[in-house]
Amino acid sequence: DLVNTGLSTFFFFIASVVLAALNHKTGAEIAAVIFGFLAMAVYAVNTYLAIKKWRMNSRQQNSRQTSDYIRARTESREVDHRPEIQRLDA
Repeated sequence: DLVNTGLSTFFFFIASVVLAALNHKTGAEIAAVIFGFLAMAVYAVNTYLAIKKWRMNSRQQNSRQTSDYIRARTESREVDHRPEIQRLDA
């Protein structure tokens, strides 16, 4: 989604600039230029929100991996609480 909205923003911007430079100032062409820039703005906002969501998910995944690692290390030290694991030095 992030790549799609980013590319759509870029292509709408290029198309709107080209049409604005080459138009003959008819009503339909002016409306198309305005619509193109509005669509580009909406795609830009969507791209920003997708980046924000991607970063948030990335941070949550990193913190979850860290907490899983800490939990696994703590559980591996608690041999006395797990009778299925026998101590070799006992």
